[in-house]
Amino acid sequence: MTGFSVHQLDSRILGRKRKVRVYIPPGVHPGGDPPPALLIQQDGQLAFTGREDTLRYGSWGLDEWIARLAGEDGFDAPVVVGIDNSPKRRQEYFPMTPEFDLYEQLLLEELLPWIRETVGFEPARDRTALMGSSMGGIAAFGLLFRNPDRFAAAACLSPWFEFEKNRYVREVLRPMEEKPPVRVYMDSGIRDWRQLDDGHRGMLLTRLELLRLGFREGEDFDWLVETAFPAEEELRDSPVKPDYRANAMINQHTEYHWRRRLERPLRFLFGKRT
Repeated sequence: MTGFSVHQLDSRILGRKRKVRVYIPPGVHPGGDPPPALLIQQDGQLAFTGREDTLRYGSWGLDEWIARLAGEDGFDAPVVVGIDNSPKRRQEYFPMTPEFDLYEQLLLEELLPWIRETVGFEPARDRTALMGSSMGGIAAFGLLFRNPDRFAAAACLSPWFEFEKNRYVREVLRPMEEKPPVRVYMDSGIRDWRQLDDGHRGMLLTRLELLRLGFREGEDFDWLVETAFPAEEELRDSPVKPDYRANAMINQHTEYHWRRRLERPLRFLFGKRT
């Protein structure tokens, strides 16, 4: 298996099939020794360039970014396994619901064994990361903090910590007393489709809790608030559809903006560490 492929995971836990998309970068061999790094991507149907024609704001271009960085010395180019979301996305991605518990069980008990059997390698914990945006960002965060023995890091782009009035921060993160041995990246914009702040105040509340727990910026924690907006000329040469370009100039909660910010989290997750 090389390049990009699409599969159906027949889930006993969910009682239905779930689409899984796999990207293997150039020069990466799943059967090699040591096995490659692994990135588990939420909202897999939005991550790769093959669906640009059907997406309003284009994709994340995750495959293009990884292929671009793969040749750099010290960049540990990962195999990417993107799992599509479902009609229950909001419930499955919020780490305080029964649906999230089932989604977590799907990843741990079905997806990881499927990667071993179908993709052909056993991912090492210290080279396995999660990534997602919006509700997918808080899902990646929750999966990491609940399973530090299985995952080493997460990148959370525009994570929706403000969901249910920052309930996850208030009821789960704030009572925590022990720092898990993981690394965390977070970012956000300053304006979303509601003309509000793209959730960055919720992200900053989360930052304070991470610092309280002992995370150290520049070491096991990185974050960014993006204040820049694209110019009209930039959008003309982008995958954003013409009818949505005006919105992309004022709304940073889109795949186009996550694509613009993607280099930094990828380097944090898989780049050379000093």
